[in-house]
Amino acid sequence: MSILDACTEKLPPVQGRLFLMREWLEMSSEDICKELALTPTNLYVQLHRARLRLRECLELNWFAAP
Repeated sequence: MSILDACTEKLPPVQGRLFLMREWLEMSSEDICKELALTPTNLYVQLHRARLRLRECLELNWFAAP
């Protein structure tokens, strides 16, 4: 979890916040959109980008093949 937390901190602030709200706080997409005045499409795009960045961070820094 500490590795994932380190990568999450490297995300842009908006993406990090959205990822935490959705995945860690388990808020619904509808609630996140209402709270942050986002469209569902924008939310999904931002979450997709956050997940891609997290995957890249994890692969490059911790789980890359030697």
